[in-house]
Amino acid sequence: MKKVFMCMIPLLIFAMGGFAQTIDLSGTVKDDKGEPIPGASILVKGTQNGALSNVNGEFSIVVKKGQTLVCSFIGYVTEQAIVNQSRINFVLREDVAQLNEVVVVGYGGVKKGDLTGSVSAIKMDKLEDLPANNSVFSSLQGRVAGLQIVNSGQGPGSNPAFIVRGISSINGTQSPLVVVDGFPLGEGADLKQINPADIADIVVLKDASSTSIYGSRGANGVIMVTTRKAGKGTTHINFSHQTIISQFSSKLNLWRDPVLMAQLDNESRVNAGQLPLYVGRTDNGTYYPSVEEISSGAWPYFTRWDDEILRTPVTNNTSLSISGANDKLIYNLSVNYFDDRGTYIKDNYRKLSAKLDVDYKAFKNFSIRTSNILSKNWRNANSGDIGRNPLFPVYDEEGNYYQSSPTDYGNPIALANTVKNKNQGMDVLSSWLATWEIIDGLTWKGQLNYKYGTTVNDLYNPKKYTEDGTFNNGHAYIGNWYGQDVIPETYLTYDRMLGMHGHLTAMAGYSYKYSMERSSALDSYDFVNESLGNENIGAGNPQKNQVSNGFSESELVSYYGKINFSWMDKYLLTATFRSDGSSKFGDNNKWASFPSGALAWKLHNEKFMSNLKFINEAKLRASYGISGNQGIAPYQTLSRYGNEKYYDNGAWNTAIGPGYVIGSYGSDGRYKYWGGIPNKDLKWETTRQLNFGFDVTLLDNRIRLVFDWYKKHTFDLLRQRYLPLSSGYDKMWVNDGEVQNRGFEFTIDADVVRTKDFSFNSTFIFSRNRSKVLSLGSVASSGLNVDPNTGMQYEFTGATLTEQPVGSVNILAVGQPLNVFYGYKTNGIIQSNAEGIEAGMSGDEAKAGELKYMDINNDRAVDEKDRTIIGNPNPDFTASLNLSFKYKKFDLSIFLNGVFGNDVLYQYGMTNPATMPLRWTVDNPNNEYPSLRQNRTPKVSDWFVRDGSFVRIQDINFGYTFDHLCKGVSSLRLYGSINNLYTFTSFDGYDPEVGLDGIYWGGYPRFRKFTLGMNITF
Repeated sequence: MKKVFMCMIPLLIFAMGGFAQTIDLSGTVKDDKGEPIPGASILVKGTQNGALSNVNGEFSIVVKKGQTLVCSFIGYVTEQAIVNQSRINFVLREDVAQLNEVVVVGYGGVKKGDLTGSVSAIKMDKLEDLPANNSVFSSLQGRVAGLQIVNSGQGPGSNPAFIVRGISSINGTQSPLVVVDGFPLGEGADLKQINPADIADIVVLKDASSTSIYGSRGANGVIMVTTRKAGKGTTHINFSHQTIISQFSSKLNLWRDPVLMAQLDNESRVNAGQLPLYVGRTDNGTYYPSVEEISSGAWPYFTRWDDEILRTPVTNNTSLSISGANDKLIYNLSVNYFDDRGTYIKDNYRKLSAKLDVDYKAFKNFSIRTSNILSKNWRNANSGDIGRNPLFPVYDEEGNYYQSSPTDYGNPIALANTVKNKNQGMDVLSSWLATWEIIDGLTWKGQLNYKYGTTVNDLYNPKKYTEDGTFNNGHAYIGNWYGQDVIPETYLTYDRMLGMHGHLTAMAGYSYKYSMERSSALDSYDFVNESLGNENIGAGNPQKNQVSNGFSESELVSYYGKINFSWMDKYLLTATFRSDGSSKFGDNNKWASFPSGALAWKLHNEKFMSNLKFINEAKLRASYGISGNQGIAPYQTLSRYGNEKYYDNGAWNTAIGPGYVIGSYGSDGRYKYWGGIPNKDLKWETTRQLNFGFDVTLLDNRIRLVFDWYKKHTFDLLRQRYLPLSSGYDKMWVNDGEVQNRGFEFTIDADVVRTKDFSFNSTFIFSRNRSKVLSLGSVASSGLNVDPNTGMQYEFTGATLTEQPVGSVNILAVGQPLNVFYGYKTNGIIQSNAEGIEAGMSGDEAKAGELKYMDINNDRAVDEKDRTIIGNPNPDFTASLNLSFKYKKFDLSIFLNGVFGNDVLYQYGMTNPATMPLRWTVDNPNNEYPSLRQNRTPKVSDWFVRDGSFVRIQDINFGYTFDHLCKGVSSLRLYGSINNLYTFTSFDGYDPEVGLDGIYWGGYPRFRKFTLGMNITF
């Protein structure tokens, strides 16, 4: 036994020595500024044993003493360390030669240092703490030079409008093309199907050299979206949640003093020659109490309608993801639930989405990647008039919803509880990509993209409380729509060195797109029993049912190619060509070509720059190219037929013939536009763009400057021209007109302070764009108006206002910016009837207290000949400033965004409860606010135009990150943010941020949002 024991001693010593050499090693990966680097690879040299750093740059791995760890990350110099302790902290330095290799452009990626075009990129990890929205684009406002985003809507599920470098098209598509992981989703795609937490970065392609690879879809810019992918290492589970509580950023401007409201209403009616209303009399079946009854409390009702129909908006956004990877397989599965409760009662939006990404390396030179998204959304829409007369109660004496008269359809509580207005939708996005490295340097890629969407709309207006329902004895509607896109693409890429100094990358490919949409709608009227609403649509009168449907399809075929050439890492050339054929155009114009070219010169690699040590990078860029726009509906080159129902001889009949209704105008859309005339010569809208830029990096990469100047010229505009009455039609699609956009933009990014524990970074972005209409065709052919004073050719565009003021506002005018305001100039308030007559006014407009319109042409009469340009809704420039601070585990960021020099048409200047008491009277003969007069129809004038400039404290974010909070939890981040803390502006309305037409439509104040969030990684 003793011998056996003695023989076992060496084995025990060997075993114990083996266990002693195994180490549970941990550490961090940071850059030279002390910032953590998530996703860095830590690999045991010569093995497959590895790990990834988490969001805090931390990692853990089981190793043996004496082994070598290799730490690497794209854009940084790889570091190695020999294991001789239980903790190793890596500090990686930026590798200028490899920096930003992940910048994605059309059909490939380019190092940022080798970019020749105008491209801006933003990492989504900088925006993770912002309050969640239905679309990620809302969070990009002010953060990308040249990208203008307008968040004018605040309802649940609302999406922003966004344009790149100004509006280039009048009636065609104005929004940029959105591409996700190589999948072109479409122009202006809102990305509602994609969870922002799944997005890694967004790249905006702005000049023609960058966008012309997308040909007829690139004229308005291209936005490239890259989603997150798992790195090699262990499985990661991430859970994140946000709760957002909103409040109005300013007080509601409503009547809180019913006595003053009644007094001013009586004054307004007397000034109009009418009987006062609030004198204790019945008008149209409604009793209106006297001012004395209201002031004494004898009238018992005073309703704060905002308290009745508004609530505190709350949004919840929850995401869960699991990802992992090895040498063969990479996967990522994520689920997101978004619940947006609006400020109006019963106004809600919900969305549930799931995304599955799988990368499989089948062979050493062949891999397959698939990305699949399923998204489902539900919307219950409701709104109401918070400015309703506060002397009206919610319910009458019998407990029914109060109506001041049989035609009072404005009780918001009645509408919320009796009207049905719901819709639901589903989206499916599926993309399959195969990559085959045929030989060294030659790669083939084939991608099949599929998009499917469907929506169902349900509406029921009851017989009572709604105008539509009362008129039709109940109205039910069910609408169905679905559409799909199929986009197969294939391309070859050849990449190789040419000798010692040349580097060539060439790409050629083919693309096909098939789009189809189908819709149907059923309207039913005259219900015998409406207890089930549109769930029993057959209860309507079958003789009054209306059934309609629609169908369209289009095809786009493309051939494209691109060459990137670099010589001595100093001189760069990019040449791009694309040829598109569209079924939307006639036989003679189906095809168009879109070439572009770009040059760049890396000055910092020249010998004469070698002594300028403070310059790390200096690059000059120049590009010129052509891109197109085919963003119109199909079949405009063909004759289109329509049908109309008419009642004759006791029965409904259907007439079918050429032409159909293409739009409406006037009050409640009572007048119709007739279209359908073909234009066989219709062709592409084309944009030529010239761009000059330079990139400079200074002081050990601490200061980074990007500057671009551009000029865009769009011609052969796709637009709807007015036709002479003799044609029998109102409008037709033509190629007519030219628009120019030019401007400059720059971004300055600086690491002001960077130490081990503290860092301070600032980013300033400035964008300026000037648009000009160069041509709208001839007066004779296009039916243009001519300004009698200047000879300016113009046509009205956009909305027609029907209340105060009355008339069209925006025009397209040759020689002027797009959508300028056109109307009358004013010169204060008329102080006497004689002054009004002397100024050229007549009738009620000449009375004291009225607006004093200016007689521009001095013919002693104020009429349409005195109209002129009175405002410009386009900003002079936009600017933003972001300040980021980090101290150890704490981080703080402050973001300011501003728009300057734009005009806003404020519709409510004469009905504003805050300014109505300031009106002109005999005792208060001011020169700013007119008198009160019932049923006044003021002209569109500069009195309604306000300065829309503002600077907004848009976001303040504060967070703290915990390391290894407990076993199994690698990181926990807690944060809070305030969105729209304060807006500096002189604007009279709730908020100066309005649509691109510059018209203010009222509503309610912009929300101030308070967000609490957490992010846990297991």
